Amino acid sequence: MVSLDVFVATSLALAAPWLYSLRSAPRSWSMFLSVLLLVHSLSMLHTLLVNVPPNLFSALNLPMNAATDTIRAMLLQRSDPPELSPEMEGLLRRLASFDTRSLYPRFGHNVLTMCTYCQSFNDFALYALPRPLLSYIREIAFIGLITLPSTLAAPLRKPAVAGLVLLALSEIYTLATVAITIPKRDSDERTTMWHDNLLILRHTVFLVLPLLTHYLPPILTRFQIRIPFLFTPDPPLNTPYKTQSTVLAETHQTLNHLLHSLHLLKYTHAATMRVPKFRGHAEKWWAEEAKVGGWIRGDGAREGAPSGDAQGQQTVRGMTNRLGLGFDEAEEGQLEGPLRVSAKMALGTLAGDGLRPSNHWHTHTHG
Repeated sequence: MVSLDVFVATSLALAAPWLYSLRSAPRSWSMFLSVLLLVHSLSMLHTLLVNVPPNLFSALNLPMNAATDTIRAMLLQRSDPPELSPEMEGLLRRLASFDTRSLYPRFGHNVLTMCTYCQSFNDFALYALPRPLLSYIREIAFIGLITLPSTLAAPLRKPAVAGLVLLALSEIYTLATVAITIPKRDSDERTTMWHDNLLILRHTVFLVLPLLTHYLPPILTRFQIRIPFLFTPDPPLNTPYKTQSTVLAETHQTLNHLLHSLHLLKYTHAATMRVPKFRGHAEKWWAEEAKVGGWIRGDGAREGAPSGDAQGQQTVRGMTNRLGLGFDEAEEGQLEGPLRVSAKMALGTLAGDGLRPSNHWHTHTHG
């Protein structure tokens, strides 16, 4: 009864401010997750405070080496009917065996009471295994729900799931391998109730872990706290992402690669004209390019469509003149177009730097 009162008081203390904060919040996915998290937290609190695992020896304040007759006598003193229930009688018959009694701290009260067909260690272990596994699977699914990719808690999904998996493996390994010692009748030594302690630890983690997973990332983001291996730090807005030395090193590496590529391109062009098949393909390609270039340069050069009127401004020649990129040839009373002048200067620079046309091109063109 005391545990129920504590649970009710704790639930009211938690739910009242929680629901009040959601009162004016708009309906959204975050609000749904917050309500779901509240229900989950209250459920875990109910398990920890009210629905505690039953334990015959803890309830009667008896050691594990207590005689079966002593346990029956104390149960009859606390029960209203003059006889015990069939389940309790069956449990007392099992506790009369030393080997079966040693399984009580390992698998708990419910397993030894409910599994009527279990006789050996493997039988009890197989009966006890599904329930904790299903609870871990349910909790992993809940962690995945509250850490969807659209939330800030997404980076904590993998560490939280990995922690639950490790906790499940540790609990199963502990219950399967831990040594259970039952003291002698005259000894006051207490036996560790491994099942009950691990069950309380499991539900405590189930209570705390979703709260941390859901609320820790916004708090860390608000105070600009970064945890290594969980959040990738962003570079400050007022500082450059790369230092000047890094940029210079990358630029030098790119230029070295580009220089070799340009030399390779020069020799590739020369090698193309030495092979008749490649030379024919190159001539055909350049002929097509020259044809297309002639069409573009001739657009707007027809008579009756001067570049100054509306019809002339819609042509390529008229548009380039308006943008200051004209490519007209130098004629009487007309200056050479800026784009043509720039192209000649670029070709002159390349020729002066050693990127002259191959002699094969020159011989084939003028020979």
